[in-house]
Amino acid sequence: MTFSELLNEYICIFRCTAGELANASGLTQASLSRYRNGQRMPETDTLKKLASGIVRIAAQNGTDLDLDLVFSQLAEAAGIVKTDHTQFSGQFSFLIDAIPINLSELAKSMGYDPSYLSRIKKGQRMPADITKFAESLSAFLLRKYGGSEKMELICKLLDCCTAKDTFSHLDFTAAITRYLCSSEPKEKAAEGIRDYLKKLDEFDLNEYMTLIRFDQLKVPTVPFHLPSSRNYYGIEQMKQGELDFFRATALSRSKEPIFMNSDMPMADMAQDMEFNKKWMFGIAACLKKGLHLHMIHHVDRPLEEMILGLEAWIPIYMTGQITPYYLKNPGTDIYHHLNYVSGAAALAGECISGYHKDGKYYLTNARQEVAYYRTKTNHILSKALPLMEIYTGESKEEFHRFLAGEAGKDGVSSNLYTALPLYTISEELFQNILERNHIPAEKQQMLLQELRREKDNFLQTLQSGSVEDRIPALSREEYAEMPLTLSLSEAFYEHEICCTYDEYLEHYHQTMAFAEHNPNYTVLSQHTRIFRNIQIRIKHSERVVISKNKSPVIHFVIRHPKMRKAIEDGLWQVLNEE
Repeated sequence: MTFSELLNEYICIFRCTAGELANASGLTQASLSRYRNGQRMPETDTLKKLASGIVRIAAQNGTDLDLDLVFSQLAEAAGIVKTDHTQFSGQFSFLIDAIPINLSELAKSMGYDPSYLSRIKKGQRMPADITKFAESLSAFLLRKYGGSEKMELICKLLDCCTAKDTFSHLDFTAAITRYLCSSEPKEKAAEGIRDYLKKLDEFDLNEYMTLIRFDQLKVPTVPFHLPSSRNYYGIEQMKQGELDFFRATALSRSKEPIFMNSDMPMADMAQDMEFNKKWMFGIAACLKKGLHLHMIHHVDRPLEEMILGLEAWIPIYMTGQITPYYLKNPGTDIYHHLNYVSGAAALAGECISGYHKDGKYYLTNARQEVAYYRTKTNHILSKALPLMEIYTGESKEEFHRFLAGEAGKDGVSSNLYTALPLYTISEELFQNILERNHIPAEKQQMLLQELRREKDNFLQTLQSGSVEDRIPALSREEYAEMPLTLSLSEAFYEHEICCTYDEYLEHYHQTMAFAEHNPNYTVLSQHTRIFRNIQIRIKHSERVVISKNKSPVIHFVIRHPKMRKAIEDGLWQVLNEE
C-alpha cells in the first residue's frame, strides 16, 4: 500500500473529511490534498502531525489508536523507515516458531509461495511491500486464531491489546508492522535505560538532602503578597511567573496538593542554570511544607529525551510525595500549554509552537479563578493515566495488596536480583542469620511474617505462571569485596542484615534446589553485578517493578508501554553484553 492509499484508507475508515483531518493535524487542506493524490511525500515532522491527527479523529469516533503504531505505519508507507533485514527476518521467524504456524497454510492465505516465506524466514529475501505483507499476515492471524488462547500469546509477542473489541484490523496490522520493523534505536535506548537505572541504584536521598541543605531550608510564614492577578510576557517574565507560583504556594497556609502539567518548550529555560536552581528550590520548599505533587509528564517524545527528563525528577520521586501521570493523546503540535494549580494560586500559560518568546503566563490567587483552574485540572487528571505507581513505607499495606493481586495472575516473569530472592530461603537459615546479626525479637517476628508472605505469593505465582530469576553467583574473593545482605525491600526494612559467605552459599544452593523441584521456576547465575541497590521484576508485556533496597526503600511500578518495553528490551540487552 502506498502512502496516499494508506492515508485515504484512514479517512475512509473513520468517515471523516479531508478538511477535518487537516484541522486535526494542523495542516492546510491544500497540503493534505497533495499527500492524498501522491503529488508530494511528507517529512518526518509532518508525519508526526498526521499521526496525531488520525489518533484524534479515531478517538472522536470511539476508537483508541496507539500513536506510535500509526506513526510507524505511515513512516513505513512513506519510505522514511528503513527496515533492518536481519531484524525483520529474525522477528518473523520467532513469531512463526513461537505459535507455531504452518508455512504452507500461511503462504496459501497470503498468496505467496511457501519457499518464498521460507527464504524470508531465513533472511534471504524481503517483501517488496512491507505494509501489504503485514496486512496479509494480520488477516491470517485474526481469522485463524481470533478469540483463542493463541491470540493472547500472539498479542503478548506483539505488545498489543488482547481484547477483541478494543483493536481493529488496522491496529493489529500496525502492531505487526512495528513488531517486524521496529525503528526504535535500541542501542541508544539501552544506553539511556542503563544510565537511568544506575542513577537510581546509586542515588542516596539522605546524601542529596544534605547536599542541598534541605534540613536547613526554612519556609517563611509571612504570606507572599501577590496582586489578585498578574500577567507575564516573554521568556524572562515567564520564568519569574513560575517562581512566583512556587513562592505563593510555599508561603500560604493551604495544604492542598499541587497539580502540574506543561508541554511548554523547555530548551530556552533549561539553559538558565540559575533559574533551574531556583525552580528546584521552589519544589523543595513545597515538599518541605508536606505538599503532595500531581505531575503530568509530557512523554510524547523520543525515548532518550523522556529518560533524560525523568532523571531530573529522581530526587523528587524518592521523597514519595509525587504521583506522576501521562496523557495518552496529547495536544497538537501547534499549541503549547501550562497548567499549575495549588491551594493558593493558579498559573496558566500558552504559546504557539516555534514562538516560545511570544508566550504568556497568567498567575492568579483570586478564589473564584483558582477554583476554576482546579476544576479544569481535575478534568485533565480524569483523562490521564498513571506513569508509574510509587510505594514508600507509608503505603506498605497498599504495596502488599498489589503484590498479592499480582501473584494470582498468569504470565511470564523475569527478575534481576542484586541479592538472593527471599522466597527461596529456609526459615531455619533465615532465623539463624537474624540471630547472628542480633536483631531484636519483635523485629525477628515481623520479618519472619514477611518471609512467609513472600513465600506464599511466590508459590501462588508458580501455580499460574512461570518465573525466571537472575541471581548473583560470587566467588569467596568477590564476596569479600562486597558482601550480600538479605533482600528486605518488600518489608520496607532499611537496616542491612549481612550474610556470611557460607550463609550465602547455603541460600544459593537452596535456591537451585527449589528450581530443580519446580518446573515453572528457572534460575540463571549472573557473574557480574551490574547494580548494588536495586532489583528489577518484569512481567512481560504488563509491568516492571523497580525496587530500591535502601536510601530510601521505595518501589516503582511502571506500566507505560514505551517505558516498560524500553526497560524490558534495554535491560536484557545490557545483561547479555556483560
